[in-house]
Amino acid sequence: NMWAQQWNNIYDMMVPFPGKPNLDVTSAMVEQNWNATHMFRVSEEFFTSLGLLAMPPEFWEKSMLEKPADGREVVCHASAWDFYNRKDFRIKQCTTVTMEQLFTVHHEMGHVEYYLQYKDQPVTFRSGANPGFHEAIGDVMSLSVSTPGHLQKIGLLRQVTQDAGTSGAGRGQGGQGAAA
Repeated sequence: NMWAQQWNNIYDMMVPFPGKPNLDVTSAMVEQNWNATHMFRVSEEFFTSLGLLAMPPEFWEKSMLEKPADGREVVCHASAWDFYNRKDFRIKQCTTVTMEQLFTVHHEMGHVEYYLQYKDQPVTFRSGANPGFHEAIGDVMSLSVSTPGHLQKIGLLRQVTQDAGTSGAGRGQGGQGAAA
C-alpha cells in the first residue's frame, strides 16, 4: 500500500527464504484461546520487559480493541491516539486473532509507548520530529516480536531450530504453531 505496510502482491518476489515454509502461529493462538485483550496484554508485557511503561487504566477502559458487537459501523483501520491530557491514550482496532494482527497490536502499542514517553512535554514537543519516527518504532517492535525465538518464548512455537538456509534466523518447528 501507499505506506509500504503490505507487500502481499509482490511477496512471491520478496520472500526472504524461498523454499522454506512460512511461519504462521495463528492456529496456536486459536488453540490456546487467545482473544484481543490477551494479545494486548502480551504486547504490554513485551514493552514492560524492555523497561517501558505499562498502559494506564484509561487505556484498558476506553480503547476499542474489537469491533463493537452492537452493530455500529466503525472504521476498523488500527490507530493509536493521544488525548493530550497526560493520561488518556487509546487504540482503536477491530482485532482478530491472527499472527498478522498480533504484529499490528505491537505496532500500535509502540505508538502508545512513544506517547507515554513524551506525555510530560509541552504539547508543542509531543509529536515526533518526523512522522516516520512513530512508524519506525511501531515497525521495529513488530519485527522484534515476529522472530521464532520470541514466538517460542510466548508459547506459540514449541521449538526453534537454526539452519544455514535461514541465516541463523531460526524457524519454528513442531505441531503447535508449526510453519504452515
